[in-house]
Amino acid sequence: MTKIQHSAIAAFIAIAISYAPLATGAQNASPRSDVLVVGGTPAGVAAAIAAARRGETVTLVSASDDLGGVLTGAMMDQWDLNLAPDGVPVQSGIFDEMYARLGDVFTPESAARSLAEMVAQEPRITVRYDETPQDVQTTASGGLKRIEGVSFRAARGALETLSGSFVIDATDFGDVAALAGARYDLGRQDSGLDERMQAVTLMFTLDDVDWHELAASYDAEKFGPGGVLGRRAWGYVDVMRDYRPLFDDIVVRDLNLGRLPDGSVTVNAIDVVGIDGRDAEQSRLARKQSETEATHLLAYLRERLPGFERASVGGFARDLYVRETRHIAGLERVTTGDVWLGRVPGDSIGLSSYPLDLHPVDVTDEPAFAPTRHVYGVPLGALVPLGFANLMLASPAISASHLASGSVRVVPTTVEEGEAAGAASAQALRDRIDFVTLANRASDVATLRRDLAANGAIVGSPRDLVVARAMSRV
Repeated sequence: MTKIQHSAIAAFIAIAISYAPLATGAQNASPRSDVLVVGGTPAGVAAAIAAARRGETVTLVSASDDLGGVLTGAMMDQWDLNLAPDGVPVQSGIFDEMYARLGDVFTPESAARSLAEMVAQEPRITVRYDETPQDVQTTASGGLKRIEGVSFRAARGALETLSGSFVIDATDFGDVAALAGARYDLGRQDSGLDERMQAVTLMFTLDDVDWHELAASYDAEKFGPGGVLGRRAWGYVDVMRDYRPLFDDIVVRDLNLGRLPDGSVTVNAIDVVGIDGRDAEQSRLARKQSETEATHLLAYLRERLPGFERASVGGFARDLYVRETRHIAGLERVTTGDVWLGRVPGDSIGLSSYPLDLHPVDVTDEPAFAPTRHVYGVPLGALVPLGFANLMLASPAISASHLASGSVRVVPTTVEEGEAAGAASAQALRDRIDFVTLANRASDVATLRRDLAANGAIVGSPRDLVVARAMSRV
């Protein structure tokens, strides 16, 4: 990973202000805190918790009325886990706490409840709901911008500006960075082809699926690679080869299913190409087409899969699952080679291994990579937007190529980014340095990595992997 060198590095003195502990959800909280986290995503929750546990006051702002991001809004009911090729987890820390609460498969309601409970245990965190970032105020010094405030529009229409000594953009689209003027690519812009993005998906539920028959009948020779494990089922590639969607911009190549506690089954299958998830009108079109397609797909499955004979469509997710929009330019950039070759840089703040899972940009696209896992490190520099002193990302929008985003976009990876960003904020406040200084000075990076490891994160040293394997056999 090649670092983008700055011609000048500006240092600033973080203003340290003492605050009394703030109650979660308080409406009369000070508009300033040590750390401002924008985005009620799992990454945002991890960032807020990590900073608060290190003694900082935190304001966490969610654009919806809950915490969870795609876990709640998009009905993403299971994790895309980071595992070594032998099945050993290569991720721990705050993500482990989330996993312990939710397990392999969960509901939007249980995800929202669990994340809210985790935040409520940290009295230094104030949560604000239904507030969307609208504007960012910055100042410039020595070639770097500093975010002085973020203005939010509340559901009731009021506009309020919040600030923090450090700002963590945990929105899935990198909204704060974009509003502040950060450089970014859209979709596969880095390929030189166009700015089209990976397909979006509207998840839905089915009622009256016979899960026991489904699980007992999985036949890899007949259905293709895949299987059933507990409350998860995946694969069915060979079954879907003959499926013909109703719409020209829809692709259904396989099925990912989850069995919820009430017996209903979630379906992650319908990809809609040509959609910019930031655009409300395009998103409405994708939803309308997907809702119609779901009934058509179910009719196809009833005739071909045991257990689906009496199934009916239950309900649809509140939001689309948007896999890709912006890629913010950072001090470093994660490339396809970094992922595929398993590079672990010296400034790694966590490990990832999810395959290069590129959903189609066009209906003619075929899978570009084998579903192979390679353990690689996520560099701190990819979280720091180019040209900003006090802004860090924890998001699918970190600095990565279009192809690499097929792996780095998954929720567990963004959670470890959030934990690292929260810890980095506390360190920068304590040492009175900015994020650029921290990311470029080896001694500061080493301090951050030691801090993360001491708090349970696996940051990428050989010893970490040995410990992970030992723990997996306990």
